[in-house]
Amino acid sequence: MSASMRAASAPRSAAFPDLLDFGFTAGMEEDLDEIAEAKADWKQTLDGFYKPFKARLGEVEKSLDAVQPVPTPIPCPDCARPMAVKFARTGVFLSCSGYSLPPKERCAKTMNLVPGAESEAAKPAEETEGEEAQASDAEVAQLQAQRRCQVCGTAMDAWLLDEKRRLHICGNSPNCPGIQVEEGAFKIKGYDGPSIPCDKCSKPMQLKTGRFGKYFGCTGWPACSNTRKLMRNGQAAPPKIPPVAMPELKCVKADDHFVLRDGGNGLFLSASTYPKVRETRNPTVEDLQRHRAALPEKYLYLADAPAKDPKGRPAIVRFARKEREHYIASENAEGKPSGWSARFVDGAWKAE
Repeated sequence: MSASMRAASAPRSAAFPDLLDFGFTAGMEEDLDEIAEAKADWKQTLDGFYKPFKARLGEVEKSLDAVQPVPTPIPCPDCARPMAVKFARTGVFLSCSGYSLPPKERCAKTMNLVPGAESEAAKPAEETEGEEAQASDAEVAQLQAQRRCQVCGTAMDAWLLDEKRRLHICGNSPNCPGIQVEEGAFKIKGYDGPSIPCDKCSKPMQLKTGRFGKYFGCTGWPACSNTRKLMRNGQAAPPKIPPVAMPELKCVKADDHFVLRDGGNGLFLSASTYPKVRETRNPTVEDLQRHRAALPEKYLYLADAPAKDPKGRPAIVRFARKEREHYIASENAEGKPSGWSARFVDGAWKAE
């Protein structure tokens, strides 16, 4: 847990004094030894720890909800009112100070903050040479680089706001209002590839960190909200195709129709009002053939696949996660794999 989230209204040592006491580890080791020697029941030992811990955790979470936001000099992108640092159970973020206004004047704008440990100052290539040899001193250097609060002198925690601003919050926040805004050039650690132009508006895309990991977000936000996933090989995922409406394909669960979408696991059909209506299925080759004119060139080979298997059953488009490629297969009357499939190899479809 970051220093900026020290139980919000009190330091961690005050919120969980027993856990941070030097005798806690020694006592826990004795309890584990007794369990190993069959002198104590492990369930009773865990209950003895967990029940008071759960009760105290609930008290700390309630105190987080009652913490007052800390104002910052950062203007809200939507209404220009000052943004404020908020502490929640899900983390630290910026919220518009206009959120507490009456409904007609309220502004609910929020901005994510990336922990400083996941960001770094962007440097020219010649300045990064030889830094690998200093990796063992990285933690010490990070502590030394922490800014000191101009109000109380406490070490400050760094949070990346965007590629040009890094926010430093006093370690005693929210008890101390110390805030500093650092301007410069910053980036998320772990990506050394080239800058990526947005496939929708051509503006640069910035590597960001979200709930589901690292991704590229367009710097033209909010006018352009395009995103692209960072794949395991360190490259940006290919651009997604715009949804292709297929009004002739009616949904079963609701009065809606399917659209063809491009996801992280290949092409799929979903309700046009997804995620409100959560109905999805795989497209068939015949579905793609009917809308061939709307498909991008990279997916035309799927429309050229066999539409049926040798027994006349529809060919369904599927995606192999391991190989990261599409293939086609059919199902029997019970909806189970029929055993027939085909893959696109060397420019031609080959049945398996």
